[in-house]
Parts: sequence; structure tokens; C-alpha cells
Amino acid sequence: MTEVLTCRIAGTRNGPSGSANGGYACGLFARAAADAVGTAAVVQLHAAPPLDTELNVQAHRGRASVWHEHELVATVSAARHEPSATAPFVTVAAAQRAGAFFKGATAHPFPSCVVCGTARTDPAALHLTPGEVDGMPGVTACVWTPGDADPDTVWAVLDCPGGWTLDQSGSPYVLGRMSARVHAVPPPGEPTVVVARSIETAGRTARVVSGLFGADGAELGRAEATWIRLSTSSDPAPRQRELIPS
Repeated sequence: MTEVLTCRIAGTRNGPSGSANGGYACGLFARAAADAVGTAAVVQLHAAPPLDTELNVQAHRGRASVWHEHELVATVSAARHEPSATAPFVTVAAAQRAGAFFKGATAHPFPSCVVCGTARTDPAALHLTPGEVDGMPGVTACVWTPGDADPDTVWAVLDCPGGWTLDQSGSPYVLGRMSARVHAVPPPGEPTVVVARSIETAGRTARVVSGLFGADGAELGRAEATWIRLSTSSDPAPRQRELIPS
């Protein structure tokens, strides 16, 4: 029997203009499908998740699909294993230094992104500024001091820093697939450290890992993601994403 649920992504939770932040959408879809796939999920995005509209989540035999009318937006399945690589912890001071070198401050492909956008001044904006860590090529970090956060927001926080381990100039990368485990949602007002590391790049796809840590180094969450470089710089919010082999 197929179970059908509905969900909706608020317009303030965008990534590229007009579509949802990929990490936030993946977190929401994973939570909606938890009864079918369990608490450890892999979310594959097939199209840019739309905002402020009803999405149908159809769960059947351990998998789920997310639809917007007749368009397949995402599929959700159980994660088969923990990420084979992890992001290293860095101190709050090191993350603050890295954040001062955020490349998005001078050139951002998606300045209205709720997580790392430079054009956001509203209360929903998270204002993350992931920059390269001194002496650690391919590793970005920044400090995040949460407000009233939830697990979906933690997925979003684990998402964007991974993209900034990659070359976002020219045709940027967008999220294609993401798996995350959220151990704890940090309490409001306590600084946390977000770290991401690039693992490999092949053609137009790249694999990254990320972690969220308390100031004492305790891991609050981790993620592994595959990013896709857009074929042209004139398509900031693609309606159809390439399928990535499972």
C-alpha cells in the first residue's frame, strides 16, 4: 500500500532564486519519509524543489518519491552505510578566521540563498560564511550561532559549506544528492562550528563531506553529498538535474 503525505517549503527557505535550498529540502523530504526509510536517508534531487506549493510524498516498500503535480522532484531511500569519510573538527577561532575569507562575499552565484546568501537581511537568513581553513586545502569552515533551529535547518547548514569547497566561479555547482545524520539540534545562542571537505571531483560531479560540531568538538551532525556543475551559467535554477547512479 502506498502512503501519501504532503509537505510545503516556505518561500523564505530558498537556495537559487525561485527554488528551495537543496539541503533544507533534502532534510524535509527525509523527515517526511522517515516512517518508510528510517532515520538515516539518502535524498536524490531530480528537479529544483519548488517553494510555497504542495508537494506529495508517496512512500512504498522502503522508498519514497516526492512529486510536484506530475514532476518527480526527489526520491528518498535508506542510507546503506555511514559516510566513508568525515570532515575534521576545527576550533571556533580557526572557523572564525576561515569565515573572513568567504569567497561568496565578493562573487556569489546565489546571493539570495537562505543559508549563505549575501543579499538576505530577513530573520530566516542564517548568514553562513564558509571560507578555506588555513593550512587545510579543500576544507572550509565557519561559525554558526543558531536561533530556534530544527533538523531540517541542520541539513541546510551541512549543505552549503560543502559547495564552497568547490570552484563556484563561472558555472556553479548545485546539490544533487545528500545523506545526513543529525545527532542533536544545537540550542539557541551557542556557537557551533561547520566544516566541509572536498573528497573528489570527476567531470561535472563532486563529492564532499561536512560536519557540525559543538565548540567542544562534539559532533552534532554529519553529511555526505554529491554536487553537479551546471552546464551553463545562464541557468541558475535548473528544473531538471542529472541523475547520479546509486
